Amino acid sequence: MTHHIPFPAGAPAHSLDHWLSPELARVSPPNAPSRLRQLADAQGTIAAGWSSAIAGGPVLALAGAFFSAMYGHPAPVLVLLPLGAALTLLGVWSWKRVRTSLPDTGRLLISRGPGSARGGIAMVSVLGVALAGILALYLPSAAAKGDGTAISLVGAFVLLLALLVACIVVPSTVMGRARQSFRLRVQSNPGLRRAVEEDLAVWRDPHGNAGYGPL
Repeated sequence: MTHHIPFPAGAPAHSLDHWLSPELARVSPPNAPSRLRQLADAQGTIAAGWSSAIAGGPVLALAGAFFSAMYGHPAPVLVLLPLGAALTLLGVWSWKRVRTSLPDTGRLLISRGPGSARGGIAMVSVLGVALAGILALYLPSAAAKGDGTAISLVGAFVLLLALLVACIVVPSTVMGRARQSFRLRVQSNPGLRRAVEEDLAVWRDPHGNAGYGPL
């Protein structure tokens, strides 16, 4: 009775350093699939989500402080400051954990936001202009009241912009640098490098004869 071997056995044809080469990445089309790119992109997508938490925590704290100062009541800051601190701490812990281990590429990860810092800035700029247009409609009448409503509107506008930066620009920047960042960490983090080398030793393309890299 013969046993079917689904993947070829033996040592990898190329070393990890070969696949990590920036020169090899430059001559390869950026959309060409590879195992290293799959790992880097998946890790970058997860890390981008936690980067929003890291950046969003201070925005929550600022919102609490602003509304407490505006309305002379401590409730907003007492609620939002601890929430913001907890969100940031959770984000930092998860961010570090994600970036030092290999992601589960069997899970389907979908990101609908921009994939680069430039795209994130462009999106926030468009949204910011739209919000500024809405603000301009109501600001004159609010300023005429002289009861602080105008300051509340401007403060809310600034906080919304900060939230957009935290939720769009920051994660899009992380995703845009996912492959470069992954290369640097594999080269500098012995634990991550060992995990990638173990993956290289056993991984075979299930759909063809694609190589492990480039990155």
